[in-house]
Amino acid sequence: MKKLLKSITYLIFCGVFVAPFFAWADADFENWKKDFEKEALKAGIKKETLDRYVPQIQLLPRVIEQDIKMPEFLQNFWDYTRLRLTPERIAKGQEMMRTYPTWLKRVADKYGVEPQYLVALWGMETNYGTYLGKTKLLNSLGTLAYHPRRRSYFTKELIAYFKILESEPYPPQWGSWDGGFGNFQFMPTTFIAYAVDADGNGTKSLVGSIPDSFASAANFLHAMGWKADQPWGWEVSLKEGFDWEKLHDKTQEVQDWFREGVSPVGIDVFPENEKAIQARLLTPQGADGPFFLVYPNFDYLRRWNGLELYGITTALLADILAGRREAHAYPENFEPIRTETVMKAQEILSKKGYYNGTPDGKLGTKTRSALRHFQRENNLKQDGYLNKETLIIINTY
Repeated sequence: MKKLLKSITYLIFCGVFVAPFFAWADADFENWKKDFEKEALKAGIKKETLDRYVPQIQLLPRVIEQDIKMPEFLQNFWDYTRLRLTPERIAKGQEMMRTYPTWLKRVADKYGVEPQYLVALWGMETNYGTYLGKTKLLNSLGTLAYHPRRRSYFTKELIAYFKILESEPYPPQWGSWDGGFGNFQFMPTTFIAYAVDADGNGTKSLVGSIPDSFASAANFLHAMGWKADQPWGWEVSLKEGFDWEKLHDKTQEVQDWFREGVSPVGIDVFPENEKAIQARLLTPQGADGPFFLVYPNFDYLRRWNGLELYGITTALLADILAGRREAHAYPENFEPIRTETVMKAQEILSKKGYYNGTPDGKLGTKTRSALRHFQRENNLKQDGYLNKETLIIINTY
């Protein structure tokens, strides 16, 4: 019952209550299909294509539930990486590096993306193609295009998928619940813009062709601005007494970070050719560490998934596959923070005038900024994280 009440609370915050929504959704779905057909026709989709596929679209309640579900615990670096940087995934990635050296080199030479990044993204997205998704794309994209939460975005993706159905001899039929498909889980608009027929067989297959998959992912990164002469960044250490107040939302040259007490882990100083790169410091677990100084390439990795933790984990996997580091050891006695704890802190910070957002259980930009303000006025280390010391003081209000 407690979990149910928390879920209901979260759905109210989102402005979406699942049961009432689906009470009238079936009746409204057919009307939405008619409206979608009109919009698709304006976008250039042929009527015969719409007549063939639109009647097949089915509404999937589980897709909506997946899209808005509330996690019980706040995502944290240690649990996120432990579930993804497993010995099995690392070993399989090393095997893939050995299995496809020719195509990885061709792609690297053409697009300037080192093999370990492509293999790491492949591992993160579909576990090297072993799980491509089991949801019919017409249904996942159609359901999300119908649902109000992100209707505009997914309507564009659904129209793009119809264009793929018209243009590709063997279009993808199945994918993930959120509409991604293929080895690298491209969205339809990304496929149209960046997919490549690398093996020259007349179709761009991100499901059945490894060459097409590698080349398409590399083409996407290259088009975004990937810098072939730069890594993604470094794990770093901070000197004793590091000035946390100077950290917030700051981007500056690597050499300036070094002067302020930020040093690369594993080597004494940053490489000479990296000292003028603009970088920013990430502290996913606050002052307890670990810490990462990230370069522009880091943000291109996140184009697959906007989560900061996704970008860090993908970058770490790439370094492991390249033989540059090992996975972190999971700390003993680590206690993750519950989502309800974050919501309670947000409510208290809101009442005290530090936070002006809606309590949602997420440690986002607004919440971290509010925490830093609170920490500064209470003489705490300003890491913008719900560390134990901060939680104790917040809970005294």
